[in-house]
Amino acid sequence: MTRSPEIPQAIFEDVKDVVVVTLDIEDQADGLGPKTGLYGNLPGLDSLTVVKLIVALQKRFGIEIEIDQIVCDTFDTLGGLAAFVESKVR
Repeated sequence: MTRSPEIPQAIFEDVKDVVVVTLDIEDQADGLGPKTGLYGNLPGLDSLTVVKLIVALQKRFGIEIEIDQIVCDTFDTLGGLAAFVESKVR
């Protein structure tokens, strides 16, 4: 599994861990990469789970995610979500 070079490895892995734990998909963790589709592709990722995921990401990274920043593109792929989180951490 390769990752996007612009996303620091540590951030990508931390975001991946948050997604895996929040969705309770530990058995699928090894197969998740930057191009893995999220919303509409992973079981259990619905609008309620997105809220849980946002809360978990805010706690894990000490960031604030505004409601207007929650757009479909952010949850398109795991790499896209990691890039979004990385932009908030900077």
